[in-house]
Amino acid sequence: MSNQPQEDFDVNTELLILDGADVHVSTWDAEPRDGGFDEHVLNDRVDALGFMVINDWAFLDGKAYAVVERRTAL
Repeated sequence: MSNQPQEDFDVNTELLILDGADVHVSTWDAEPRDGGFDEHVLNDRVDALGFMVINDWAFLDGKAYAVVERRTAL
């Protein structure tokens, strides 16, 4: 996570991708839009980690879920 003291740690959005035994994490300071998630931002974050979303996002208990696959190298 962060080496900053807890009081300075204000990231409120966290994306985790489970990839076999590996966990990829991306955090950023972004409020959900209108009480929901911005799917474009979620897709951009997934893409930045080298994956792509292969189904529609699902939302449950204030969390967003999607199935992703690793992008192939070109």
